[in-house]
Amino acid sequence: MFGLPTSTTVIMAAVMGFWVVYTLVFYVSTRGWAVEDADYEGRPPVRGEAPSTSRHRDADGGEDA
Repeated sequence: MFGLPTSTTVIMAAVMGFWVVYTLVFYVSTRGWAVEDADYEGRPPVRGEAPSTSRHRDADGGEDA
């Protein structure tokens, strides 16, 4: 390819393939980091987040237990 030796082409393809796989694995394994590491009191829930155990005000201003 492009006048390069076959071994160079194979090495370049392997490096690019590794980078794509590495990026996909990193993306999948770190999807929930923002939810796990931050303190999110007083903000709307994020999709996929577990419900909070703290007390919240309901629509009429009262507090839920």
